[in-house]
Amino acid sequence: MTSKPCGDSKFATSTDTPPSYTTTSTSALVDSLQHGRRFSFLPSRQTRNTVLTCIRDIVSAPDFTPSSVIPIVDACAAALSAVEFSDLLQTRNIEGHTALYWAIVNERREAFSALSGFISEFSSACSSDLRVACMMTSDQALFLQLNLGNLKSNNEPLRRFLGCSPDEVQLDPGDGLGENQFIARLRIRKFQQRLLTTGEVGVEFVAGGRIWLFQFCMNRNGRWCISLTLAAPSLPARPAGVVRIKSHRGKPGSAAPPSGLRCKISMPPGVLVPAG
Repeated sequence: MTSKPCGDSKFATSTDTPPSYTTTSTSALVDSLQHGRRFSFLPSRQTRNTVLTCIRDIVSAPDFTPSSVIPIVDACAAALSAVEFSDLLQTRNIEGHTALYWAIVNERREAFSALSGFISEFSSACSSDLRVACMMTSDQALFLQLNLGNLKSNNEPLRRFLGCSPDEVQLDPGDGLGENQFIARLRIRKFQQRLLTTGEVGVEFVAGGRIWLFQFCMNRNGRWCISLTLAAPSLPARPAGVVRIKSHRGKPGSAAPPSGLRCKISMPPGVLVPAG
């Protein structure tokens, strides 16, 4: 499938990095946390604010050293209860976003890995923020790794019940394609069984600074339908897509190689916008 979005999709170079709001060195703050935990003289609110300052620095400070991430995160986690620390990391308390969001947008993978290890399950609000971060950076690999696709609730349980591994999405800029065009290669496991059981099968993926939903459904006449939509908060796009479905088997008794199906995505005039 190829598609040409409209508008600027270069989000990965965002410079909207939140400034540090403290002149105290991070090492001094970490030392105060360690002593505060040891002697219990720091008030709870002050402890939380100190932890937030340290976390803010490791996801946004321009001169931060990656090797210092784990000691700082460990000290912050030790200063609060597990529930308090997880809640702080999943709250939009840094310029309207979570610390994990800024770790992704600012490409602090060491910080993201260290911080996410203290979260047993992402809250819905945090997952929504992470979806936006992956969209901003067009990071399909992380989007898939964190299982951030918002698909219908009966899709994933059925896939696991059938013993399927997760569906695959491979993105390719494609030779000879324009700047805002891409090829998405989708591999949907146990496709026919899932479609016949639920009536629809979809794959959500990130490409071109947007979140796309490519979906198959079956109408009342038993015919297959294909749809391509955008998820909020994606920018509008003007898709010009072609769908190619690969055939795995040829006709019985025929020596000819199997032929696939090729069709264009018919879109109404104008631009495609997210639902709502």
